[in-house]
Amino acid sequence: MAEISFGGLATGLPTEDLVKSLMAIERKPIDRLEAKKESESIRLKAYAQLNSKLGSLRDAARDLSVTSRVRTTKVQLSSEEAISGTSNGAGIGSYNVAVTQLAQVQKTVTSGFDSDSAAVLGTGYFAIGDLAVVVDSSNNSLQGLAASINSLTDKTGVTASIINDGKDGGNYHLVLTGKDAATSFNLTYDLRNAQNAAIDLDETVRPAQKAIAYIDGIEVVSNSNTLTGVISGVTLNLNKVSEIITPATGDDPPVYATTNLNVVADTEALKEKISTFVSSYNAVMEWIASGYEVKTETADDTTDTTSDTDTKEDSLADYLRGDATVNDVKRKLQSTLSEAVAGSGTLQILSEIGLSTQADGTLLQNSAKLETALQSKFDDVVKLLAGEEAIDGVMKKFNTQLLEITSSTEGMYATKRDRYDSVVENLDLQIAQKEPMMEKIEARIRAQFNAMELLVSSLNSQSSYLTQQMDMLSNLSTGK
Repeated sequence: MAEISFGGLATGLPTEDLVKSLMAIERKPIDRLEAKKESESIRLKAYAQLNSKLGSLRDAARDLSVTSRVRTTKVQLSSEEAISGTSNGAGIGSYNVAVTQLAQVQKTVTSGFDSDSAAVLGTGYFAIGDLAVVVDSSNNSLQGLAASINSLTDKTGVTASIINDGKDGGNYHLVLTGKDAATSFNLTYDLRNAQNAAIDLDETVRPAQKAIAYIDGIEVVSNSNTLTGVISGVTLNLNKVSEIITPATGDDPPVYATTNLNVVADTEALKEKISTFVSSYNAVMEWIASGYEVKTETADDTTDTTSDTDTKEDSLADYLRGDATVNDVKRKLQSTLSEAVAGSGTLQILSEIGLSTQADGTLLQNSAKLETALQSKFDDVVKLLAGEEAIDGVMKKFNTQLLEITSSTEGMYATKRDRYDSVVENLDLQIAQKEPMMEKIEARIRAQFNAMELLVSSLNSQSSYLTQQMDMLSNLSTGK
């Protein structure tokens, strides 16, 4: 039987409103659990926001933690006619370079044939060194022979291609090329009924030869015109043979002009990396300080080291204000950044290159002091930041600290995410246990109201009956 609800018809009470109000009171424990879930969710988002900023700071610190990235140098040449070059963390130095021979691969070109697809080669064999290719009806065109030769490239080091010189006849040539300057090959053949009685393999031959350069008078030989590892950190490209300033005479070799190659400090690139680090560090400190933008500037400093990525509206820092984990992260970063480096350099702390901590925890970059340090003590700046041998620099230590804090498995956010999952699972379990009770409580309250309505309705009926009987008695007594 369906439940009957009188809805306040007998009593005149707002039954539904009363039931909702009573149930709102009964649901307060669940509401508190839901609020706890929401609070945990927002806190996790706040940790994620901080972790993202720490990730950006880690990336900036990484660019200052390795010597090859900190020693930003560049190549300067007295002339780019014979050589060009780039630096990848090369040490500062000066070198004289002369190019006496460029590397080239062996290239052999056959005489011309009228077609590249017709059977113009007859039958027989075509040999590259000791490895012969059988020529028969399946491959006796230039295209067929080229394909057969290329199938053996891994063994011979020789590739084949076809050139069309555009003439009216005899315009197709088979071109054989060695894979590098160290690959030299001999060709022999015996072809019967070929279009040309002789293929003339020596018609156009460019022999294989290695590159030869002299760096400060030391002979350097290479299979390539790109030299790496000769000058540590420098990639040197040989473009052409240097000009001969004194021809060879008798037993004396020719004298070649030299190009002066200087590896100099690229201070602008390093300053940009340091400024990026300062901005990233300040963004973290400003976020921890509740997301308010902090900008400090002195008369001798024109560098804006503040971050405008956060505003009061989009920062979630307030939800972690006073949080022990956040305070621990801040303490570790500040402590690591202020450590001295006991290396061989003359610089030991960051303030000596113009980076100082302010009262609010952010860094102030003194551009003039940094420029002076880079110009006069470039190598010492490198040692301070990246370290040397077994001694870690400030940024090396800082990067290691950040790698631990932002670890995807054991870092700050990873730990908080695991805790959040556990807490929410427990809260959901408590809510799931309480929800069925709410249904029973609401059913009981409604039953009580229904019982009251029935009772009041019954009393109203009795009251009406008694009133009717009293009226009848009154009428009888008065003769009505």
